[in-house]
Amino acid sequence: MECVDLADNSSIQEIQTINEYIDDTWVRPEDKKNLLLCIKNIYKTRYEWCDDQLLKCMVKYHYKQTILNMDKEAYLEETSRSDVDTLLDTIV
Repeated sequence: MECVDLADNSSIQEIQTINEYIDDTWVRPEDKKNLLLCIKNIYKTRYEWCDDQLLKCMVKYHYKQTILNMDKEAYLEETSRSDVDTLLDTIV
């Protein structure tokens, strides 16, 4: 990561890319919540020294990357199944 000169107004816009909108409307609300809690737990455990603002940025970034890299069709197919045994078979 390169250093950014904050005196240069154009550089500030480069920093604000974490606030980009991502389409996560296809993810169930309970899955969004569980994903965010899981990511937060990972970072809180691994980076105990981290302050809340930095933790929030890292969690948002990780969440964004996870959603962008998810296979939407596979997720929707998997969540449409209601049979627990079928879901367990796809995990193993």
